[in-house]
Amino acid sequence: MGKGINIIHTNCDPSFAEDKSLPRDSYLISYCDSEGEKFDVVQGLRSDIFDHYWDKYRDVKSMGWTEGTVNPKSWGYSAPEKKKRK
Repeated sequence: MGKGINIIHTNCDPSFAEDKSLPRDSYLISYCDSEGEKFDVVQGLRSDIFDHYWDKYRDVKSMGWTEGTVNPKSWGYSAPEKKKRK
């Protein structure tokens, strides 16, 4: 995986990018490989994401924002479990 990127979903339906629970810094990227056109939802810096997909597939079709509204710092965060007092 490229530096500083997080691949959230691979080979997914493009409508998945309309999910509001995705982080604000996530992108829907369209690329072609030997099996045809595919879509991934990826989090990270735009240039790092493009470099990763260009180096791997050499055929990046498009790259656009998802509809995510969650702060990237708190996305995927779960509160630690509280210990029960005896």
